[in-house]
Formats: sequence, C-alpha cells, structure tokens
Amino acid sequence: MNKNISHKIGLKIGPIKLILNSESESHQATPSYRYYIMLCIISGKAGEQSQERDIKGRTYGMNILWAEVFFLSSLVISLDFELFWGVTDSRTIDNYGTNIEGVWHAVPGLLKLFKKYDIHATWATVGMLLCKDFNQWAGLCPAILPTYKRNSCSTYSVAILARNFPKLFFAPVLVEQILTTDSQELASHTYSHFYCGEENTTVEQFAADLDCSKRIFDEYRVKPTSIVFPRNQVRDEYLKVLVNAGFTAYRGNQDHWMYRDGHLGSVSYFTARRLIRAVDAVIPLIGNHTFLLPSGIPTGQLINIPASRFLRPVSGHSCIDKLHLNRIKRGMLEAARTNRAFHLWWHPHNFGLSPEANLVNLEKLLKYYCKLNHEYGMQSFSMRELEASCRIN
Repeated sequence: MNKNISHKIGLKIGPIKLILNSESESHQATPSYRYYIMLCIISGKAGEQSQERDIKGRTYGMNILWAEVFFLSSLVISLDFELFWGVTDSRTIDNYGTNIEGVWHAVPGLLKLFKKYDIHATWATVGMLLCKDFNQWAGLCPAILPTYKRNSCSTYSVAILARNFPKLFFAPVLVEQILTTDSQELASHTYSHFYCGEENTTVEQFAADLDCSKRIFDEYRVKPTSIVFPRNQVRDEYLKVLVNAGFTAYRGNQDHWMYRDGHLGSVSYFTARRLIRAVDAVIPLIGNHTFLLPSGIPTGQLINIPASRFLRPVSGHSCIDKLHLNRIKRGMLEAARTNRAFHLWWHPHNFGLSPEANLVNLEKLLKYYCKLNHEYGMQSFSMRELEASCRIN
C-alpha cells in the first residue's frame, strides 16, 4: 500500500517560481504530475482533488495544500540606439563622428555576444534611424513639430548633416540584424529623440511624435510595447500618452535624487550630479538599485522597469574600469541572492570609440551572469518579457 507523501516542487514560469506543497500517493513527482500542478495553479483549481495519469499510465490522486510565488532573479539589458540623432544638441561631427561610426562595428559585436550567452535585450531605437535614407526621412514628419526653447534640441534642425553624413543618421541594415537575432526586442526611443523635460514641449507634440514613430515601425512589421525616454526625462504627464499609443512598459530612473530627474537641470546642479554619479559608478555611495516587480498587474496598466546601472565605456585606466565592473557585479549578485531584478543599460555609441575593448569588458559581465545563472538561477529578460511576466496572477 502506498503512503501519502508531501512533495515540495519548484516550477519556473518566466521569472516566476512556484513552490508547491502537495500530497500524492506517488513517491515521486513525474513530469506530467508537475505539469498538472502548474495547470491547477494557473486555472485557479488549487485545493481541488484531481487525478492525472503519468507517462507510464499510472494514476495519481493529488490535493494541492498551498502555493507560494517567488520571482526568480532577473538581468534586464536595454540599449538606447540613437546614432547621431541622440547627440545633435551637444556634439559635432568633428568631435563625435568617430564614435557614431564605431556603432557599425559595435552592434554586430553586441549581437554576437548576446547570442553566445543567450542574452535577451531591449533595443530602444530612435525612429528616425529606421528610415532607409535622407529622402524618406525628409518626407516623414509628425503632424505637430516640437517647439523647444533651445532650438539645438530639435533633430529637425540638422537636415544638412543628415543628408551629407547618412551613415551617422540612418541604419536600417543594423535594425534588420537586430530583428533577425533571437531574443532581441526592438523598442521605441521616440521618433525624433523627443525631450519631454525641455521647456516649451507639450503632451500633444509628444503624442504626434509617437504616432510618427509608429508609422516607421510599421514598415518593419514591429509594434513596440516598451519605450525609453530620451535622456531619461520621465515626466508623469507624458506617461498618460503611452498607454493610448500601445506601450505597456517604460524604463524609469533610479529612485534617488542623483538620478530621479534624468539628464536635466541647471548647469551647476547638473555638473554636481554628474560628478557624484561618476564616483558612484566605481565606489558604492548609494545602493545597487535592484528591484522587485509585483505580479498580477492588470492589462492596460503601465509598468515601470527602472534602471539599475549605466555601463560606462572603457576609460583608458584599467584600475577604474575594474572598479566599475565590480560595482555592476555587486548589483547583479545582490539581485541573484535576493530574487530581484537588475537593469543594466547603455548606448551602442558608448562602445563606438573603442569597440573591441568595450566588448571585452561586456563579455566579462556576461560570463558573470552565466555564473549567477548556474548558482542562483538568474535569468535574462528583455523589458517586454519582464513586463509580460508581471501580468501573471
């Protein structure tokens, strides 16, 4: 006669782990038995007496006593893919053109590493760079243009540069490479690298920009659901537009005064913050900004997937670079040990000046992720995947 024996079974569903305590007449949980328990939980039948046959045809009775839900630790990677559209107000072709040219080498290298280490990444892409050439760009404009107080913020003011240096502004070939690489999400970085925090912009201008972005994404048969605000200028009044535009998740900022407002502020205030951020990148002045997202978030509610750390390009000083990588690794380890998430981000053009050296540094982090995956079960997720997992009740 078989004895009733309690089993504690772990199931992985995306970044969710179900730990189930059940009673069964079986001395072990067969694959079909585990599968049935998962179905009971998902369909809301927990606690009901049921029977299921295993792969050998034996029948087992089962009564689920309780279930606990835990998030598995997650590594989220997002990249702000901009080309020169992202720096038109602060750089020139002469002093930054080489960095942008290097993107053409960096992106294939990044995709190769992501494929090698099974990294699921989000590419938040400026819509303008999806245009196949200058002529397509010139003929595609939103119904309402932004009216920045600082005209240099408007990417519509650099038409001559875009016509004369197309490789620094348009990259449909790189976009196709992203789309044909497994587990890569093409997301939005607005159409024109729209600055929500600049003076004189309006919600209506932002909505028009997103509509224009949708038109160019449609040509690639992509409907982006994740978005990253340019310069991390997240503003509450602009968030309301995102749901109507079909977005389900955005990258928010770290919850600390040094990061909360993104890349904005008076010259003296911004300079002070930037210096402190640079120190925090190598020495732990504040926390690691790991986070835990709740499950059961209803469809239609926007989800904030906040940044944890910016991956800085190589500095030319091996000691500083090592400290920076160790700072990131500490955050990843904290997330792995506590079943939380860690969100790393950067721009491909940050790798543009020294692509090989930057790719070597990134590979060190990805190897460390593999170690955490083996030891703690840490998983790699795009923003879209992590957002979707939060809809599980």
